[in-house]
Amino acid sequence: MAPKRKNPRKAVKNEEDSLMQRVCANKRERQRTKELNDAFSILRKIIPSMPSDKMSKIHTLRIASDYIRFLDQMKRDDCKLFGVDIFDEKGGYGLQTSFNIWRGSNGLTQSSSIGEKFPSGLMPPMGIPASMPCPIPHMNYYMTGYMMKPGE
Repeated sequence: MAPKRKNPRKAVKNEEDSLMQRVCANKRERQRTKELNDAFSILRKIIPSMPSDKMSKIHTLRIASDYIRFLDQMKRDDCKLFGVDIFDEKGGYGLQTSFNIWRGSNGLTQSSSIGEKFPSGLMPPMGIPASMPCPIPHMNYYMTGYMMKPGE
C-alpha cells in the first residue's frame, strides 16, 4: 500500500499555486514580447530602409547601427556626402536618399555580421571632424524623449 499524504489539501494548494505562478509568468512574457515588438515597429518607422530590406529584428538593429554611424559621419563631414551638401536644394539628396547611397557605397548591412566586413570588431573609419556642426534639425527620438542639441 502506498503511503498517504499527510495533508492532501496542501498538495492541491501547491499545485494551484504552481499553476497560477505559471499563468502569471506566461502573461508577463507575452507583455514583454509585445513591448519588444512594439519598440521594433517604432524603430522600423524611424530608420530609413530600402524596399529590398527584409526588416527582421536583427536586420533592423544592423540598419539602425549603420544609420547612427552615417549620422555621425554626416556631422563630422559637415553634412557632405562625396563632397555634396546633402541639404543643398539643387544638388543635395536629402537625408534618407543620402543614407541609402552611403549604405550602398560602404557595403553595409549586406553581410550577416559587422565582424565579416570589419575584422576584430573594428568600426569603419569616420570622416574628418568638421569645424562647424551639421545643421541637421533637432531629432525627436519618439519614445525616449531625447532631443539632439546643436553641436551634439
